Amino acid sequence: MSTASSSGDGSLRAGNADREQVVAQLNTAFSEGRLDVAELDERVAAAYAAKTLGELVPLTADLPVAQQGRSVAPARREDHAPVPAGAPSPAVRWAPVTGALGLFLVNVVIWGAISLGTGELIYFWPIWTAIPLALALVGMIAGAGDARDRRNRHRDR
Repeated sequence: MSTASSSGDGSLRAGNADREQVVAQLNTAFSEGRLDVAELDERVAAAYAAKTLGELVPLTADLPVAQQGRSVAPARREDHAPVPAGAPSPAVRWAPVTGALGLFLVNVVIWGAISLGTGELIYFWPIWTAIPLALALVGMIAGAGDARDRRNRHRDR
C-alpha cells in the first residue's frame, strides 16, 4: 500500500476517506479469503482508530494491490462529489432492512428447531415476521429514488 509513501510522510493526519479506502481493501481481502473474521475485525478496528497515514500502512502491507491495479492512496477532495449535509450513510439507510431480516431469520431458526424436535413440519408462522422485512425493503427502494434526486439536485446547483 502506498498511502504514506505517496504523501512522503506517514505522520500526516488520516482522513475519513483514507480510513474508508483501507477498510474497503480489507473487506476485499476478506472476500477473497486472504483474511479470517478475527483478522478483519482487528484490522478494521485499527483502521478506524488510526490517526495518521503511517498507522494505516501496516494494515494492508501484506495484502496484494487491488484488482483494479491501483493502490489505496489518500483521497483528494476533487475526486469525490460533494455529499449533501444530512445525507444518511448506507449503513443507516440499510439498518431497518438488516434488523427485520435478523428478526425473520431468528424466527425461521426457531421454527426449524421446533419442526425438527416434533418430527413434523408445523405451520410456517415466521412468514408473519417477513411483513416488516417486506415493508423495510419497499421503504428502501422508494427512498433510494429520493436520495438520488437529492444528490442530482445538489449537483445541478
